[in-house]
Amino acid sequence: MRLWWTMANIMFEIKTVREKLLRQWRRYDFHRRWLNGSLEFPLQISLPKITDRQLLHSFVDLQTQVIRFRQVCERLPGIETIEKEFSFSSMGRQRIPVAVAVMSMDDLCRFLGQKISWDNFVNDVTLLRCFFPESDRWPGDNISLIEEYHGVWPQLIHVCRYFMAMPRPGLYLRQLDIVGIDSKFIERHKRVLRQLLDCLLPQECIDFRYSQLTHSGFEQRYGLLHEKPVIRFRLLDPGLRQYFCGMRDLSVPVDEFVALELPLSMVYITENKVNFLAFPDVSNAIVIFGQGYGVQLLRSVTWLNNVRIFYWGDIDSNGFAILSQLRSYFPHVKSLLMDEMTILASRDFWGDEPEKNNHSAGQLPFLTEQEQIVYQRIKTHCWKKYLRIEQERIPFNLLIQALLTNQISG
Repeated sequence: MRLWWTMANIMFEIKTVREKLLRQWRRYDFHRRWLNGSLEFPLQISLPKITDRQLLHSFVDLQTQVIRFRQVCERLPGIETIEKEFSFSSMGRQRIPVAVAVMSMDDLCRFLGQKISWDNFVNDVTLLRCFFPESDRWPGDNISLIEEYHGVWPQLIHVCRYFMAMPRPGLYLRQLDIVGIDSKFIERHKRVLRQLLDCLLPQECIDFRYSQLTHSGFEQRYGLLHEKPVIRFRLLDPGLRQYFCGMRDLSVPVDEFVALELPLSMVYITENKVNFLAFPDVSNAIVIFGQGYGVQLLRSVTWLNNVRIFYWGDIDSNGFAILSQLRSYFPHVKSLLMDEMTILASRDFWGDEPEKNNHSAGQLPFLTEQEQIVYQRIKTHCWKKYLRIEQERIPFNLLIQALLTNQISG
């Protein structure tokens, strides 16, 4: 039986050296040392040390593997073995390899099969250093990015030069006049452009309130125009439609909605598109398509403080959470068809709110006493586990009755 210290386990093999160097390569050790000037050649890689006991028990294996190891290294350009003579008590004087020397960067790249990758990296770093020599640390901190975006650095630099010459241009991406660059290119490369622009632009040219790239965050961070969120609403009073050439279904940017001046007395907000489209006519009223938690868009609409507001959402934990959120902006909001009477009248349409979507709050701060009771009963599964009644399933005649009651009580 072979012992654990036989040469089969010593692994005096060139592939072990290659694997060790590849691990360093993948950690970007060589890239980093080259960038900071500390990478020197010949580069030595230590080999396993042989003990007297191992030599005694594995002498033939050792001889065979050392001979093979020397032969392999001789066939590899720029790879040399470093050997020393040792005196062993059991086997006398023996000359054994102690390290492998890689003679140059080119030899290292060939040995690891990374010649093309390295040449690309060097060319990209040279280009970047010419572009912004004052930020010499950037390549060393972003080696993986340099590799990831190989092939597009000239275009990325063109974009950066544009913003450096025209910070906060106040234009849409489509309007930027950058030779060879279209808006799709910038859209695809926002992540790396943000890193570059944050290094290159003066701080006063960056709006640090916008840290996300989504929802037009890139555009707002660097002073670009962007598509603004819109509010969709329907005019429920035929008399109001005359202000819009008879149109009844409109979508306008939030800032334009804020500036609306209409003789309104009531505003309804509903979450379901079909309910929004089917909402019956009501004098001096509009209905807004609420878009769930997107009701935050209404926060800046100050004229809503001067009209009656009715919110109609799903009867589930999130429906009441949205109601609470809306009432935090407008304390006079009233709920519509979100009470116990509606729940009991719609028993045939009870459904399930997915457990993973269930709102976590035990209490919601801006509900009325009766709404809080309903919310607590939903949370404690009083009627049904994870009760949900989607508003489009509530009988339409209940809406008609509720609207008549609201108009009479108003």
